Amino acid sequence: MAVLRDRTQDREYRLRAKVTIIGRDPASDIVVPSSRTSGRHAMIVKLGNDYFIEDLDSLNGTFVNGQRLQQRAPLQDNDHVELCGLDATFCREETTKQDFEKTMGLPPVVEDLKSGSIVSALEVGENLRLEVKPEDKLRAVLEISRNLGNILELKDVLPKILESLFVIFPQADRGFILLRDAATGQFAPKATRFRKDPGRNTLPISQTIISHAVKTGRAILSIDAGADQRFDFSQSVRLHQIRSIMCVPLLTQSGECLGVVQLDTPDKGHPFRQEDLDVLASASTQAARAVELARMHHELRELEGASRIQKSFLPAERPHVEQMEFFDYYASAQFVGGDYYDYIPLPGNRLAVTLGDVSGKGVSAALLMARLSAAARFCLATEPTAPAAVRRLNTLLDRAGSEGRFVTFAAIVIDLNNFTLTLVNAGHLPPLRRDAKTGDVAEMGEAIAGLPLGIIDRPYEELTLTLEPGDTWLLVTDGITEARNATGELYGPERLKEVIRKALPGPAAVGAAILADVKQFAAGRPQGDDMTVVGFSRK
Repeated sequence: MAVLRDRTQDREYRLRAKVTIIGRDPASDIVVPSSRTSGRHAMIVKLGNDYFIEDLDSLNGTFVNGQRLQQRAPLQDNDHVELCGLDATFCREETTKQDFEKTMGLPPVVEDLKSGSIVSALEVGENLRLEVKPEDKLRAVLEISRNLGNILELKDVLPKILESLFVIFPQADRGFILLRDAATGQFAPKATRFRKDPGRNTLPISQTIISHAVKTGRAILSIDAGADQRFDFSQSVRLHQIRSIMCVPLLTQSGECLGVVQLDTPDKGHPFRQEDLDVLASASTQAARAVELARMHHELRELEGASRIQKSFLPAERPHVEQMEFFDYYASAQFVGGDYYDYIPLPGNRLAVTLGDVSGKGVSAALLMARLSAAARFCLATEPTAPAAVRRLNTLLDRAGSEGRFVTFAAIVIDLNNFTLTLVNAGHLPPLRRDAKTGDVAEMGEAIAGLPLGIIDRPYEELTLTLEPGDTWLLVTDGITEARNATGELYGPERLKEVIRKALPGPAAVGAAILADVKQFAAGRPQGDDMTVVGFSRK
C-alpha cells in the first residue's frame, strides 16, 4: 500500500492500484479545491511494484522535492509532492498482516503461513484455467452458468454460486462468500451454505488462509484444519470437525480482489485434493464475473434512477422576464452529473441565478446536488442578504454531512426593479461579462471569491453592479474551460473569452457560439466532465 500524507492537514490519501488522478475536477481520485489547481493536474501510476508521478500539462506545475516535473518520474519513500493546494509526502508501506486483517474487520492474528497443513497455493487467473483438466473445467463452468442463468441481483447470485459449488464438490459440508465493501474496504460474509444443517449460522473462519489468499491472489488448500493451532477461532473449527479447507480469491479481470469463496469438509476419507483446488480456482473466475455483472447491473439501475431524479431538480423552463433574455445548457459526462443550476424567484421582485459544481461523482454526488438545490432555494428566500444566504447554505451542507465532498457555487441576485446585480462566489469560476459598448470580456468578482461550500464556516463577500442594457453575463463550469482536444491541449479561459467577444449579441447567440467552438476544439474526443452554461442579458 502507498499513500500521500498531507503535510498541513491530518489526512491521508490511499493510492489506487493502477492510476490515481489528482486535480480540481470533482471526478478526480484526490480532489484539490484550489482555483490554481487544474482539473486534471497530475497522476500517480503504479507499474509493477513501483510508483511514478506525472504532470498532466497543468498550468502551475507539479513539484517533487522542489523540482518541477518535466516528465514522468519515480517516487521514493518520503518524497515531497507539491502542487497548488496540496503539500504531501509519498509513503510506501508494505501492508502488515495485522493491518490487512484489521481492514477485513477480523481480529488480528500473529501466525505465519509456513505450517505444513497448507499444502498448495496457486495463482488464480486466465492462465491457470488452461491447466485444469478440460472435462472438470467444463463441468464447473457449465454448472455455474446453468445455475446463474440470467440472474442479475447480487443477493440471488451469491447463493446460486454456492449451490453450484456444492454440486461440483459433493464432499463440501460448508461454504461461504466474503465480499469487500467498496466504501470501507472491510470484508463481510454475504452468503453461507451448509449441506447437513441448513439452519446453522456460525462461521468458524481461518483468518490466516483468508488473509493470505486475498493478499497474494492465490488459491489455498489446507488438508488438516482441525489440527492447525495457527487458526483463530480454532476451538470452533475443531468443534465442527473441519478437516479440509479450500479458499480462493474472487478476482476481477484487472486483478482487483472482490472477496473470497471458501469451502470446507469434515470428511476424513474424502479431503479436498490438488485437482479440487484447480477446479475451484477455475470456477472462481466464472463466479467473479457473475459478481461483477451483478454489481454493474445494480450500479446501472442506481445511475439511471439518479439521472431521472437529478434532471427533476433542474429548471423545466427559463424565466419569463419582459426586459431580459436567458440561455442555459447542461450536459453530463456520465449518467449522473455533478453540475447544478437554477433560477430562483425571490421576494421584492428579485431573481437569483445560481450555478454549482459538486465534487466527486456517482449517486452520492447526485444526492448532494439534490440537497444543494433545495437548500439554496430555502436560504436565498429566507436570508436578508445574498452573502448571508450563501453562508447559511454552507452551514446546512456541512451539518448534513457531505462525506468529504465540496461544492463550488456562484449566485447572482438580480433586482428586477432597478437591474442591480449582487454577486457572491464560493470558489467557482468567476462570471464573465461582455460589455455591450466596447465588446470587452472581463472576469467579475474574482477578488471577493470565497472558499467552496462544505469546507469551513466563514463569511462571504458580495459585489454589487448594474446590469446595463445589452451587457451579457455568462456562468460556466470547468467542463467548458478544461475540455481537451485530441492532443490533450486545454480549451482554457482565454479562448472562451475570445469566443464570447466575437459572438453575436445576446446570451443565446453567445451560448451557441461557446458550445460550437468547444465541440470543434474537442474534435470528437469524449466529454471528460459535465458542461453547463448559463447566460442572461438585459434587452
